[in-house]
Amino acid sequence: MINLQRIQSVDMMKYFKLFGISILVTAVFYLGFQISHQDNGYAVLLDDKQIGAVEEETLAGEAFNEAKLLVEKEINHTININEKLSTTPAHVTKKEIMNKEELVDQLKKNITYDVQCYVIKVDGKVHAVLKDKKEAEDVLNAVKNTYIKEGTEIAEASFVEEVAIEPQFIESLDMVLTKEEAILALTKSTEQQKTYTIQEGDTLWSISGKYDMSVEDLLKANTDLEEDSLLQIGQEISLVIPKPVVSVITKEKFTYTEPIEKPVIYKEDNTQYKTYLKVEQHGEEGEKEITAYKVRINGYEESQEIISEKVIKEPKEAILIVGTKTPPPKSATGSFRMPVSGRLSSGFGSRWGNFHAGIDLAAPTGTPIYAADGGTVVEAGWHGGYGYLVRIDHGNGFETYYGHTSKIYVTVGQKVAKGEKIAAVGSTGNSTGSHLHFEIRKDGVPKNPYNYLK
Repeated sequence: MINLQRIQSVDMMKYFKLFGISILVTAVFYLGFQISHQDNGYAVLLDDKQIGAVEEETLAGEAFNEAKLLVEKEINHTININEKLSTTPAHVTKKEIMNKEELVDQLKKNITYDVQCYVIKVDGKVHAVLKDKKEAEDVLNAVKNTYIKEGTEIAEASFVEEVAIEPQFIESLDMVLTKEEAILALTKSTEQQKTYTIQEGDTLWSISGKYDMSVEDLLKANTDLEEDSLLQIGQEISLVIPKPVVSVITKEKFTYTEPIEKPVIYKEDNTQYKTYLKVEQHGEEGEKEITAYKVRINGYEESQEIISEKVIKEPKEAILIVGTKTPPPKSATGSFRMPVSGRLSSGFGSRWGNFHAGIDLAAPTGTPIYAADGGTVVEAGWHGGYGYLVRIDHGNGFETYYGHTSKIYVTVGQKVAKGEKIAAVGSTGNSTGSHLHFEIRKDGVPKNPYNYLK
């Protein structure tokens, strides 16, 4: 009889054995699957785009830096890469893993970048892009030299505007200008209206020459002017001059001499009238040497700044003697004074069978003759037998005659005061000796002077 219990025991052992084998196979399969999908490297990304894979994470950063240096060397500029590099763990095949050289090459193909150049800013606005700082500096120096004449001593040259050189990243080297292009961009001009105040000696031709413009252009800017217009000191006229992007202000050092006005000392003489003036010492002007800056903007003179003054010759003072007495009025007083200090040598009336229209007063030649009253000189010169004659109109029909004089000190039209020196005693004309022939006439009729002299 078969032992059933034993058979059942054997079957159970076979079952457990098969079950164990099945579990082992499953475990081995699962382990192999896990091993085949385990992270064994790093994916390299530019922003969100994968461009390669490496076995060691540090290799990605090294390759990125090397790619940047190679590009900078190729274009001779510093660059700023637009994309960000990142890595993430990944399972990669041996075929996918890159060495550093391969990754560098791939990075160069995929990066985009801005290029560092240098910009010239005028009042904060970019007007030129240059490849480097030296070229930018060369451009600004060339712009300054545009307005500096050869042979002039320039103490200072600067810009009117705020001009700066700054590094800046740009999208493309196509934006970079040559030095010549940059100079042209900074010196291109627009028209600027300006006024000029007329000074002594100015003409339309001298002004147009000073501002490097034609007379025709000057007249166009001032429609109220013509070529032969008379310019007035202090008058303002319009100028239309070029205004570049940047204006250069220069200070040109120069030296010149200028006279020093001589001081004048006045000495008072209370015996003379206020109209009296006598030069006791003429004096001399001095001289000084002046060193100054001629300030120009874009070559046009704007002003001068004096730096120093040195006296090279001291002035010599002039001394003038002036009278202090108030002169008598230069109008008729209605009474007459004796015109000369002399002796009566011939009276008024009949003389040697003729009529003597005045009186003769004998005095040495050169003795001063004074106006008998205030009035206006109506004759001063040669008058036949009178010789050198002075005739004065006193108004109200009165005139006085002063004949035979040797010198005349007044002119026709001159107003004289009573007692003012008008001539000197002489013996000109029909005269037998040195004396003054003096007449007083009323409405053309001779009167006896002694009836009027006081």
